[in-house]
Amino acid sequence: MKSLIKIVIGILVLVACANATRAAFSDYQFKDAVHEALLFDTRATPEEVVDTVMKLAAEYEIPLNAEDVSARMVGQDMRVDMTYTTNVVLVPGVFSRDWTFSPSTSVRRLAGTGR
Repeated sequence: MKSLIKIVIGILVLVACANATRAAFSDYQFKDAVHEALLFDTRATPEEVVDTVMKLAAEYEIPLNAEDVSARMVGQDMRVDMTYTTNVVLVPGVFSRDWTFSPSTSVRRLAGTGR
């Protein structure tokens, strides 16, 4: 009986770790997609960048609001900061938690590529 309880607890821990990893990996993929979009559209204005980020958020099923996206030029860098909160189900039917992610990225614009 003791061994069965240890096995069940071990399985619950593994499921929780897998679900947490899935949420973190989804955040990483979204951040990487935003960075790639910035790299390949060097002439985008901050407003166009926010539109692009919102399209990517919909594609990656990220619960992001336009008000939570900040795109601005800092010197020659286009900097994008985002914040969103998502509910991560660690153990289905037993335990879930709201996690706040704050991905940010920036790319340097070369001379002559801006508007």
